[in-house]
Amino acid sequence: MRSLPFARRVLSTTFLAFLLTAFAGMAGAQSPPLSLADLLIGLRSKKVSLGDRNLILSKAVMERGVTFTNSPEIEKELAATGADGVLISAVRSKSAKPVPVATPKSAAIPVSTPTPPDATFFQKRADASLEKGEVDSALADYNKAVELKADDADLYVSRGRALYSKKAFDQSVKDYDKAIQLSPKTAVAFLNRGASYEKLGDPRKALDDYKRASELDSTNDSAKAEVKRIEDQLAKEAAAKEAEAKAASAKLVPVAPEYLNLGNLSAANAIRMVTPTYSPMARQSRIMGKVSVEVEINIEGEVISANATSGPAMLRQSAEDAAKRSKFKPALFNDKPVKGRGTILYNFSL
Repeated sequence: MRSLPFARRVLSTTFLAFLLTAFAGMAGAQSPPLSLADLLIGLRSKKVSLGDRNLILSKAVMERGVTFTNSPEIEKELAATGADGVLISAVRSKSAKPVPVATPKSAAIPVSTPTPPDATFFQKRADASLEKGEVDSALADYNKAVELKADDADLYVSRGRALYSKKAFDQSVKDYDKAIQLSPKTAVAFLNRGASYEKLGDPRKALDDYKRASELDSTNDSAKAEVKRIEDQLAKEAAAKEAEAKAASAKLVPVAPEYLNLGNLSAANAIRMVTPTYSPMARQSRIMGKVSVEVEINIEGEVISANATSGPAMLRQSAEDAAKRSKFKPALFNDKPVKGRGTILYNFSL
């Protein structure tokens, strides 16, 4: 029995003959050059080992040449299909245009010019600084971003937030004003401006902004909650002011006394001033003098009681009777009639 290596050599020789016959075409015809497809088909064949395939194809290329112009791309394709260095060298030598061996050149390394930062760069860096609580750094970057893109409403909203954090509420209002001017339907600008107005002590302007924010964004629960809170606060303040006003009014109006002190009563105060009768006995006894009578009058000015407190005893009764029959102008307190007390002085003389 023949050895296995010998059998392989016979198989390889047989396949070589097969390939050469296939490449030669019809019997008796001149062997044409090999195309790229011929080489790829031969490399993919599984009849013999890859080394034998490369050997057979290399001899065929050297004997018959190739129909195609070699290139780095073709060499890559051949190598990927299994071509070794010998086959590729044969292709190079038989190609219509051999691939020149590239000599490495020391190419100058281009220096890249960095792209200058734009508004987005400064805005993102400012957002990051603000999140970390670095308000001054954030403001510096927001200012640069606004300089580069002054028509961006979002930039003014962001800078307004930074100013609010710095408690510069009046400046934050100006940034929100600008944002609303550029984009009138930016709900967050109204919401944040409302918060700034609150800090500035103007809840009514804040309420208007909160309402506008909730109108622009019906899903904004924060805006709705702020509207209710401010409305409740204003209602409570109004009720407190009303109660305070009522209390102040009550203090200003003094309580009317039960009796108003009228002092000495005379004909000037009287509607009807009755002169007392000089009793005959007092005349005959030549009794003279002044009698003081204290009186109380009702709200119509009528005397409801009279009591002589000084003067000759024989003259007091006559003085009291005269006082009871007299009538005076009503006593007034805050333009309302009240009871009064006063004194009538009668002078008895012969």
